[in-house]
Amino acid sequence: MTAAKKYFTNALLMTAAALVMRLVSVAFNVFVSRRLGADGMGLLALVSSAYGFAVTFATSGISLAVTRMTAECVLVAAPGDSPQKLRRVMSATVKYCVFFGVTGGLSLFFGADFIGTRLLGDDSTVRCLRLLSFTLLPTSLCSALSGYFSACRRVWKNAFSDLTGQILKIFLTSALLATALPQRSDRALIAVVGGGAVAEAASFFVSLILYMHDRRRYFAAAPAPQAASASDTAHTELSADSPRDAARSLCGAALPVALSSYLRSGLVTLEHMLIPYALRRSGSTYTQSLSSYGVVHGMAMPVIMFPYAVIGPFSSLLVPELSESRARGQTARIRHIADCVFRVTLLFGIGVSGIMVAFSHELGELLYHSEEAGYYIRMLAPVIPVMYLDTAVDSMLKGLGEQLFCMRVNIADAALSVAMVWFLVPRLGVAGYAATVVITEVFNASISIWRLLTVADVKPRLLSWTMRPVFASVLSATTIRFLIDYIPRLYRADGVISCSLFITAAAAMYVFMLAATDGVNGGDAAYIRKIFTE
Repeated sequence: MTAAKKYFTNALLMTAAALVMRLVSVAFNVFVSRRLGADGMGLLALVSSAYGFAVTFATSGISLAVTRMTAECVLVAAPGDSPQKLRRVMSATVKYCVFFGVTGGLSLFFGADFIGTRLLGDDSTVRCLRLLSFTLLPTSLCSALSGYFSACRRVWKNAFSDLTGQILKIFLTSALLATALPQRSDRALIAVVGGGAVAEAASFFVSLILYMHDRRRYFAAAPAPQAASASDTAHTELSADSPRDAARSLCGAALPVALSSYLRSGLVTLEHMLIPYALRRSGSTYTQSLSSYGVVHGMAMPVIMFPYAVIGPFSSLLVPELSESRARGQTARIRHIADCVFRVTLLFGIGVSGIMVAFSHELGELLYHSEEAGYYIRMLAPVIPVMYLDTAVDSMLKGLGEQLFCMRVNIADAALSVAMVWFLVPRLGVAGYAATVVITEVFNASISIWRLLTVADVKPRLLSWTMRPVFASVLSATTIRFLIDYIPRLYRADGVISCSLFITAAAAMYVFMLAATDGVNGGDAAYIRKIFTE
């Protein structure tokens, strides 16, 4: 199997799994939001923000470090030496994860009272945080195994463990909610958190079983991702020639990213803690501020990010692909990959943006019975192409060894977000926070895109990347919206089927308009066919 075919096969497999999980996740999110209410979703988002910082510490950059070391060390190793290097890398990884996972878990457990009562301002969050502290060690180990599977091109194992955890989370949380909800609302919050905690542990054990099977089958003769000749093998700064070298290289790859991640994650957590406080300064009550925060983060954002499941796996798999190309010195291949990612991500993101703008009201009503949710979906939809492209560009930069640059940009982005929340939200309310999201996304993406264009030596093609898809998106979304507004009998406002059909029609028209304007052409289809027939 060629490298391109293996990449596309793995990406398509991950896309199918991600779509299923995102679809189930959105449906489950709707179920939870209707039981917790908007203020309960806001409280859950606050707990998640504090937990997110703890996860950042527990993982401490390990996934990216394992991905790079597995890809690069195997690439430069002699065939007989590769299994031994992998063993050293994974042994050092386990020790690294145990240290940071246990330290993070203990810190969260004993600091839960201070975090919940003093920082989050709600006593009901304390038990949730203590419950989540037990998940940090398995989360850290699971993150490392995810990096290993991605680098070894066995991503179906990641998909399987994630899907198992998601199914268990939904089952347990639904059962716990059915028991807890009639009694007390704080128990309902614990039910949601507890179901997720058990699911995290289950995902780890599934990943561990798959990894142990991987060791027996592949470590005896682990091949490099692609045979490297002396002419195209380049030097790599990572080494696993001895256990000490493996530990030193792992820490060298993970800790710089981790230190920057701490600062960035801390700023993001601070931002989320400030939002309800800033909303209260704008004149809202505590319950109203939590409700508004819950609508944006618990309702609108999951809908905005749902379509990214289609192209997200392609972006995540770019890290080992570009790490390998960088180690081999294949600059032409790097340039070609970057050009394709820019084009495909913008084509997809601009199309999704048009559909979200056109159907924001219907999506808010159908999913959450909330006009406010539809309003924020519409407000955030125009920035969708920037969000999607920023995520893809970050993956490419990390694959090219620019992870520290990414972290510096993300830290600046987070600091800007905190400042804007502090000054804008008290004056503009939730609209000020939505404006903060838009401005900081554009800021982050602009700098990252400039860096990638420079590093990969890619020439931007504005006509094919943006102008054609924008024209096609506006025309298709406007046409379908016109049909709905002026021929009402074609559409049932409360009908999931009719909404789905019109969204599908808008997407089909968008693709047709792209083909008519040469945004996509027969050469694209021929290229894909060539990959899978070689």
